Amino acid sequence: MAIFFLAAFFSELMKGFASRSIDAIFRRKDMVRRVGGRQLRRYRQRAEQWHAKHPLGFDTVNIDVRRVYVPLQSAIGTERVDMSETLRNSSRVVVLGEPGAGKSLFLKTEILRWLEARDDSHVPVIISLHKCNVSSESFRDFIVAEFNQANVSGAASLTDKMLSSGRLRVFFDGLDEVGRDDRERVERELREFSRTHAECPMIVTCRTAVYDGQLSPDFDFVARIAEFDDASMRRFLGNWNKAEDALNVNRVIASLRSNRELMRIARRPLLLTIIAYLQSGDRAEAFGPLPNSRAGFYRAAIAHLLDRDRQLGRSSAISNYHGNRKLLILQRIALAMHEAPMEREDRLAISGENVEAIIRSLLPDFDLENDHVLPLMDEIVDRSQLLRPLDTLRSQYGFAHLTLQEFLTAQALHESPSYLIERYRSDPNAWREVVKFWCAVASVDCTSLISSIYRDGGLDGKLLALESLSDVTSVDSGLVDEIINYFLAHLDLGGLEGDAIVNALGALAANNTPRGNETLELLRQIAWVAPPERQAAAMIAMAASDRQEAASYLGELEEDNERRAGARTALRSMGEIAIPQLALSAQRRQEIWAIDALGRIGTPAAATELTSLLWTGLHTARRAAWLLASLVRVPDVEEALRECATPESSEVYEWLWSSAEESKSLRLIAGRIGFLLDDGHLRGCADHLDGCAPSPPIPDEPIEVRMIDRRIGAPIAALGIERHRYNQDAIPRNIRQGRVLLDPQYIYNWVNSLNGQVRRDQFAEIFHKHRHLPNIYRHLSQLLPREVESLILSRLVVTKDVGSPLTKDLWRAACTDPPQPPVVLKRALKWTAIGILIALYVLAVMRALATELPDLLWWIPAMGNPWADMAGTASIIFLISSVLLFWLTLYDRRLDYWSESVEILIAFTRLFFVPCYLFLSLELAVAWLGWKVVLIVMVAIAAALVVGYWDVNRRMRDLANPFRSMLSVDLGTDSLAPGWSTRA
Repeated sequence: MAIFFLAAFFSELMKGFASRSIDAIFRRKDMVRRVGGRQLRRYRQRAEQWHAKHPLGFDTVNIDVRRVYVPLQSAIGTERVDMSETLRNSSRVVVLGEPGAGKSLFLKTEILRWLEARDDSHVPVIISLHKCNVSSESFRDFIVAEFNQANVSGAASLTDKMLSSGRLRVFFDGLDEVGRDDRERVERELREFSRTHAECPMIVTCRTAVYDGQLSPDFDFVARIAEFDDASMRRFLGNWNKAEDALNVNRVIASLRSNRELMRIARRPLLLTIIAYLQSGDRAEAFGPLPNSRAGFYRAAIAHLLDRDRQLGRSSAISNYHGNRKLLILQRIALAMHEAPMEREDRLAISGENVEAIIRSLLPDFDLENDHVLPLMDEIVDRSQLLRPLDTLRSQYGFAHLTLQEFLTAQALHESPSYLIERYRSDPNAWREVVKFWCAVASVDCTSLISSIYRDGGLDGKLLALESLSDVTSVDSGLVDEIINYFLAHLDLGGLEGDAIVNALGALAANNTPRGNETLELLRQIAWVAPPERQAAAMIAMAASDRQEAASYLGELEEDNERRAGARTALRSMGEIAIPQLALSAQRRQEIWAIDALGRIGTPAAATELTSLLWTGLHTARRAAWLLASLVRVPDVEEALRECATPESSEVYEWLWSSAEESKSLRLIAGRIGFLLDDGHLRGCADHLDGCAPSPPIPDEPIEVRMIDRRIGAPIAALGIERHRYNQDAIPRNIRQGRVLLDPQYIYNWVNSLNGQVRRDQFAEIFHKHRHLPNIYRHLSQLLPREVESLILSRLVVTKDVGSPLTKDLWRAACTDPPQPPVVLKRALKWTAIGILIALYVLAVMRALATELPDLLWWIPAMGNPWADMAGTASIIFLISSVLLFWLTLYDRRLDYWSESVEILIAFTRLFFVPCYLFLSLELAVAWLGWKVVLIVMVAIAAALVVGYWDVNRRMRDLANPFRSMLSVDLGTDSLAPGWSTRA
């Protein structure tokens, strides 16, 4: 018995060891092939270096993009959709956004997504369009230069091949940064490049005010970046706190809530980044109260950076030059860059020689000698970090963000309104933001400038005049009334111009000043009495003001039947400030739209209001449960739910949430959410295969919900599917033969590898074979992360194993700390078995060679009777089958398909190899040690291995809990991806 056991055991062990080793070799080979070879590997490495970190634009801090970035959303009217999802709808997209909206950073994150996905079907590359101002090179040349900079060999041929095959995804960044004289040429080249390389996806970014459909119809889809909503702001600040500096998130949020003007301007990612930086660490106390205007932010941030050594008490690094002198130098540099002729120079860069010349020209006014040029320059560049070198040789310098350059330019011209008007008229797009900043920083009356722009600039000029009013220092009130009345009469103007009018009026109404209050009142009156088109626009403008009074007005309008639709749309766009009105509609009138709006807001305060709805009418409770199942993935929301007051109830799944959770409220809320999702269907299910309630509900989740928390969805979906699936397999014919049937991991890998339409078709076939499976459980699995869904649905593919069903006890065990894996014992058993195999193989080789070449191994005793007659034949068979078995195994792994003939040959060869292997090795061992010693050793080894592997398998079964695998799936950067998305 011991001999037969060892024969079977060692045969399977050798087979598994060889298989795993060769698998590892070929997995590595496949991985290298997938990456795309050495050329793309080098580009990947450089892309990681270029784009994983992003400079703040001040200080020495480079933020980790993956840890801080919050996914942007595109705005379609008042609705929001995840921007990455929007880009998948078209291969030609123009992405529009206001200054500081995150356009360039969004392109960087798309490259980081490509790096993580390791998909070379579309390789992204960024072309900065401002380079077209000083170069007539083609876009193809810019791509080649990008690859050359990454040290990619054969960059030109690689670019041509990828362009012709459609494997490049080209990002053109900053159409607004192209000069007026070159813009028409660049736009024409973009359209031609798009037609020439029709298979390559392309994205162009541009400021909203500059784009007027110039790339149509070749770029047929326009996406506008939405400002941060309340949930995105909170998440960004939370990410910053974890990744960069000590930031009191709650204190910053409280500051924003107490100052609605501050909240409105903080919705741009760039300005929120400034807030996070200035309120982190020891800077918060040194900086003081936050300003409440965009210009105030830049003024305060620049002043802090120029004088921070003194403010922070850094005696060892005190600056040698006064901050005001450095500020004047920066203003002159910004002005020189911005007024540079676009046909000869790049406005985003300035040479080191020109910087030195500007500093040298100011030194007499500072009463300083020429030897202060380089120390002053070094202090501005190295200490303040406001001006940064663009190359390692420090031959070119630039500001980290164009908006910073525009602000400093406006400061430089604070006493020159006539010159500013002249520059604006020469190139309105380039000087638009400078004009707006100038109105906010000028110490003189702005009436003449605003009046000139308003009366002579067409619709764009009039709109710029309106946008400038929100932060203007001083302007004639009569002119203000004229401008406001003009745009109130044109509220029904649609398109991008209409959106700009609405936002500008909202920004003006946001100020708690006589002018702002008057504008808000005028908008309220229009919402009551004007035609429907102007009513809707007035309500959106009121919502854009971000004021509590506006939310109250909209609440009154929502109660009127004729204005209800517009008021609801406006309230949905207001975020947290509208929570009181939304909660009132949700709780008292059980309005579904209000419940969905609370879910869209997605902040802890909104989740708290949704929690109170879990014990109301069934329909509203289920609606709130779906939304909370998505929101509880956010740590801030989960923390808020721990503090919620909840009633006692028997209609909960008390087993659902981890018993280790200290908060009874959170356990009760999670259990109630799970109970509502399937209407208590699993409550009647004991931990066996029948006993369930008869009628689970159909899926009725809000359209916004795209992903739910796996701690709630996974157990309900898995247990529901486990109890309703048939005792039959659904294995496709192409993988149902051979040893793969015995490997659940192979089945999971196959399910998880399916993509797109193939995945949908295969799942449809699987569900057809389990046609009585309730839709709610199919749908719940689809709302889970892809890997979790694959783990659940792979159980539908194989035959039901009655001996190891999924149970609630398994789920409870998965929620506890896992037992320690038997790593040491497993390794000891593994190497013991391998050592025995090798020792026996060496003995067999020695016996075979001694039999065939007795003179060479004379010291090995000859084989005695009755086995001597078999020795020659067994030795030849053993040596031939050893070589043949190894060669067949290698050949089998090289095949891209399963070959029945190769499997038969392997099995046939093994049939001869194993008996000869054991016969020759054991015979020589007996010849040397005697059969009694060999038998005792064999029995002892077999017993030790059996006991050892039994203990390992027992522990591994505890670790192999399928639920534990679902909870351990690494979600990476998508762990907090938006769980909802709104469709128009």
